[in-house]
Amino acid sequence: MELTPDRCEVECLHPEHVAPLLGRLVSVSDAEGLSDTFALLADPTRCRILHALSLAKELCVCDLALLVGISDSAMSHQLRVLRAEDVVTRRKHGRIVYYRLADEHVRHVFRDALRHSRERGAARVAS
Repeated sequence: MELTPDRCEVECLHPEHVAPLLGRLVSVSDAEGLSDTFALLADPTRCRILHALSLAKELCVCDLALLVGISDSAMSHQLRVLRAEDVVTRRKHGRIVYYRLADEHVRHVFRDALRHSRERGAARVAS
């Protein structure tokens, strides 16, 4: 392998740290899926929708739109995006459509990400 300015002179500086990790890293395919999941949280409106759904068993489209402060059509669009990625599920009762988080994994990921964000914010204020 050619030595370049961007590459260390030593192939592996700390083999005792690297050896236990060999073969354990997430695959490229899994990393792409994980990245897609976190990309859903990159939108503040979707974050607010997921937070509302994490606080309730389920909510209808119009109630979600009211809570988040967007139109019913904008809410429907965001919910379609979240449903396509299996983050939320829906059920129809007559003409009313109710949404809920797809499973507890989504609730935990959202809760942990929110906790991390708040801790980072508190650390910035403290420093």
